[in-house]
Amino acid sequence: MIGKVASHYYIKHNSMSVYNENLKPYMNIIDVLRLFALSKEFQFIPIRENEKIEIQKLIDKVPIPVKGSLDETATKINILLQANISRFKLEGYDLNSDMVYVTQSAGRIFRCLFEICVKRGWAQMSETLLGACKMVERSQWNSMTPLRQFQGIPEEVLRKIEKKEQFTWQHFYDMSAQQIGEIVKFPKMGKIIHKLVH
Repeated sequence: MIGKVASHYYIKHNSMSVYNENLKPYMNIIDVLRLFALSKEFQFIPIRENEKIEIQKLIDKVPIPVKGSLDETATKINILLQANISRFKLEGYDLNSDMVYVTQSAGRIFRCLFEICVKRGWAQMSETLLGACKMVERSQWNSMTPLRQFQGIPEEVLRKIEKKEQFTWQHFYDMSAQQIGEIVKFPKMGKIIHKLVH
């Protein structure tokens, strides 16, 4: 079963060995990102001296704590994935090219981990990994509003919507354009947001 999943997603055998050894039925998102970063697909990504300062800045900005030291490749991979999901702008060509490689591989690696958990019958872990798949694919955290997928909504309006935790997506769907405008304190955006929600 594991071999079939590996060949379907083009995952190296030594990465599958790491997943087989470390994947547990109950893991939080911190452990899931750490496991992803341990993939052997990234073993040849170096940590360059000129990147260490920026990596240190990013480690303080990323929303999910990173396990490991700055000298580990896994730490860099974890930070680059989180920077991509958070849509941070990176300085330097080297870090940007590494991030492109990490994000290109992330989708298939997370889908592979998800499928392993489904085949093992681990419902809670499958749900966690499905959430991770969506975050990687959409480049946005689960806590962010789906409206971030659309262009033209000011950042301050998106942040106001995200702070209104008591309003679920269904609440916004049931509201009128005027009510939405009042909630975000930006009446002109009410119509646009109403249309996008629908």
